[in-house]
Amino acid sequence: MQLITASNLGYSINENRLFHNLTFSLETGCGLHIKGGNGSGKSTLIRILLGLTSPSKGEVVFFKPNLNISYLGHKNAIKQYLTPLQNLELIFAPSELDDAMTWMQTFGLTKVQDEMTATLSFGQQKKLALIRVLGKSSDLIVLDEPFVGLDDLSRDLVSQFLCSRLADGTSLVLTSHIDPGIPCVELILSEQSND
Repeated sequence: MQLITASNLGYSINENRLFHNLTFSLETGCGLHIKGGNGSGKSTLIRILLGLTSPSKGEVVFFKPNLNISYLGHKNAIKQYLTPLQNLELIFAPSELDDAMTWMQTFGLTKVQDEMTATLSFGQQKKLALIRVLGKSSDLIVLDEPFVGLDDLSRDLVSQFLCSRLADGTSLVLTSHIDPGIPCVELILSEQSND
């Protein structure tokens, strides 16, 4: 069953065209891996799919009303002045907190759960941010470079979890320069790097 279709999507910033005439669809329970060089528009495309940015042309259609989406972008969106435990208590309803705490233990964060988040390493903060997505039930998971900063074990745990969610019928859209080890259709954006 189709979940999303994108038709003739294009996006330009001033005279710089990031991408044009992108047409693709995402089925329920399937994954889409958006690939491309720096500046090719991967993050912008994700923001367009989420309705956070308007395309210069084309349209995105969602076939399921009230789609439940879990999203993690480049910014971790966690409160640096709170502890990891306080961050989770802020994000999750009491009935959801057990799943979140299971991920805290899986990622080895329980030993730092009462420290200020600002004092954690980049990798620890990334794990905490991922719990916001991994601990929630959703129809669609959208992740922008989820594996950056993760050690091999944590990366494998996230990949295995996402594979299991696909098998359960959850859909996935992600960008990654690292092979996610997840069965996905690849969408490759042109290499128009601004670096």
